[in-house]
Amino acid sequence: MRIVMFSNTYKPSTSGVVTSVALFRQGLMSTNHEVHLIVPHYEDFVDTEPYIFRFPALDLSDRIDISLVLPFQPLIEPTVRGIMPDIIHSQHPVWMGDLAVTFAHELRIPLVFTFHTRYDEYAQSYVPMLAGLASMVAEEVVKRYMRQCTHIVAPTPAIRDLILREYSVEKPVSVVPSPVDLARYKDRDSRRIRREFGLDEYELLLYIGRVAKEKGLDLLVKAFAKVIAERPQTRLLLVGDGPYRRPLESIVERHGLSSKIIFTGIVPHEEIPDYAAAADLFVFTSVTDTQGLVLVEAMAAGVPVVAVEAPGPIDVLAEGGGLLVPAEDDAFVQAVLTLLENEIRRKEMGEEALRLAQRYAISVATNKMLAVYEEAILAV
Repeated sequence: MRIVMFSNTYKPSTSGVVTSVALFRQGLMSTNHEVHLIVPHYEDFVDTEPYIFRFPALDLSDRIDISLVLPFQPLIEPTVRGIMPDIIHSQHPVWMGDLAVTFAHELRIPLVFTFHTRYDEYAQSYVPMLAGLASMVAEEVVKRYMRQCTHIVAPTPAIRDLILREYSVEKPVSVVPSPVDLARYKDRDSRRIRREFGLDEYELLLYIGRVAKEKGLDLLVKAFAKVIAERPQTRLLLVGDGPYRRPLESIVERHGLSSKIIFTGIVPHEEIPDYAAAADLFVFTSVTDTQGLVLVEAMAAGVPVVAVEAPGPIDVLAEGGGLLVPAEDDAFVQAVLTLLENEIRRKEMGEEALRLAQRYAISVATNKMLAVYEEAILAV
């Protein structure tokens, strides 16, 4: 099968979408399928993998973590037609997603779309003065987009139900979680990161992800201030970068927490297992993630999770591996303190998390995605 994936973002950018695309591509190619990527060009980055086609883009990574491909169909058309794809897989409903629709319809081949983000919630974070209107517009854009697709992929059952309930989708919607490369977690070094940041004697909370407004990091900092008042031996490690880093650093400074909260910036994805293994708890306050792939990555290191109730975390933690709480700082604080104070329960929950993470192996997710592709091809 020849598959073409369109994405607004890819390496060297780091995000859940990038990880999902890269690992699905790895799994599909390991089973002898061709996976061609149509993605943005990033200055000074050279690909070492085959079948990756880069096109001129505006680099907006300092604001929204993407390079915006200039959507010139004539520029991209020779590449897509030359591949002669059997199926097109879109990762976004705008920009590159629009081109994916155009080529799928012109070539009369199926279009699969993965619903990676709560676009309505995302829009509210970036247009706060018109949050309600921004949410409605985003919802309508996504609704119209999905009507043009052959098959929709949801990362979790809760997101599938949301799509069916709120978007009135009449196309098939299948649950296919993004995978985790579990092989990388077998030789993790749980002490390296603690030594590097001088954290050997501390209880460590960990967040990994974009430092962006929609990730709920204001709530996390507010909650951490209350945690440290009860347990001063606790530290918070924030792994990642993004447009909200400077404002968040100012908030941290105002709380007098600059020596207690460590911003690492972006780290290579292959080092994430070591960071995850270093933590006592993984903490997550985003309500916009459809799965929260970083939750599974933490669980794969045997680290329990405390997360706010949202469609992604609700499904990832449905059978255990962490605690779900309302998006309120007092509830979040109580959950964190409960696990920090009870080492036996924390270790049991970590073992449970490790067991549950096995469901996200690349081979398992790849087989589910292939089933979607095959159904979509039969539908056209």
